[in-house]
Amino acid sequence: MLLVDFINVGYGDAILLRETETPFAMLVDCGDARIGRSRPDGRRITAADYLRREGIRELDLLVLTHLHLDHAGGLTHLLPGVRVREFWTNYLPPEEMWGHTLPAVPGAPAGARCLMTSMGIYVKALAHLRSQKTEIRLIRTPCDCRRLTETLSAGVFLEGEELRLRQASIWDAVLSGAGSSGDLEALDGFINNTSIRLRLSYAGQEIELPGDVYASCWERHQLPPCTLIKLPHHGHGDALTSRLLEMLRPRYAVISVSDDRTDDCPSKKIIQLLSQFGVECFFTDAVPCQYAPDQPHVAIRFRIEKGVLMVSDV
Repeated sequence: MLLVDFINVGYGDAILLRETETPFAMLVDCGDARIGRSRPDGRRITAADYLRREGIRELDLLVLTHLHLDHAGGLTHLLPGVRVREFWTNYLPPEEMWGHTLPAVPGAPAGARCLMTSMGIYVKALAHLRSQKTEIRLIRTPCDCRRLTETLSAGVFLEGEELRLRQASIWDAVLSGAGSSGDLEALDGFINNTSIRLRLSYAGQEIELPGDVYASCWERHQLPPCTLIKLPHHGHGDALTSRLLEMLRPRYAVISVSDDRTDDCPSKKIIQLLSQFGVECFFTDAVPCQYAPDQPHVAIRFRIEKGVLMVSDV
């Protein structure tokens, strides 16, 4: 049996997958360390606290899809309590920077400051992983099938070498002191599309975890159908297109949202599009809108058992 928990970390991603026949456990992203509280009955939780609650002290695999704070910030609290056997990432800074405290970027706009905060957390996390003797793997090229266990496999995809190299060039310049806040602003404009995209296969069921890749970036591929998709970019208007849905034809969609966001998240256009294709939607947080039940929960859990996928609140 495979358990897939979409954790309510507020505006961020943290997805825990466990196979019950083996002790295998993996986490895809870890939200932010600052989850906030917007309502008295809110049930948000950090990824670290959720793993502690579930009794998990070791991860076979931790995947960081990209370096935005709402996906990487939770490393701060996660790593002290969890041993990680293997770590996948799309960028590695020079090893001499690991563990360093990074300088602020004077006068930087909000997006650039958030990226520097995320990188500051990341370089300390890398030093911690190195001290644990974690196998640290830089994902450079796609891989159609990587076997994780006897019954669980992962397709691992990136949206082009050019994006990966451009990100690395900007980060290397910034970390060496040669970059600028303008470089970080440029990176903030495309970093979502550097996401590691995962296609998980288990017992005949396909799960699509695309990080925050914009629909316009990956709809150009020929994609096989899936049963379940985690919508990219929190269900904003750039998350999906009709072309993507025509290929993927998911039965279920999960949207990582926050009940205190005031922008168009989830987008009405995206929800209507999912409805047109008959996709049943679930939301990680209790969103006060007509498209979602206003019911607080800690996580949305999907369970695949004997080839059948079922869903429940946690």
